Amino acid sequence: MKVKFPSRRGWVFAVIAAGVTLGAPLVIHPEHHHEAWWNHVPGFYAAYGFLGCAAIVLVSKWIGHLFLQKGEDFYDG
Repeated sequence: MKVKFPSRRGWVFAVIAAGVTLGAPLVIHPEHHHEAWWNHVPGFYAAYGFLGCAAIVLVSKWIGHLFLQKGEDFYDG
């Protein structure tokens, strides 16, 4: 199996998107009127991201088993 790599235009788009994403906080300074309690919990966003990703995977697997997968004898008539 041969791996197809992105074209030059794809790489340029990816670099520009990464630059805009990483450079935006240096230019745009959102006003914070209040701090939330979770901003002071170490590792909160890492745990939140992990749990959110795990929930997406588990829910999508459940939906796949529920609606998409058929039994082994589905095509036997």
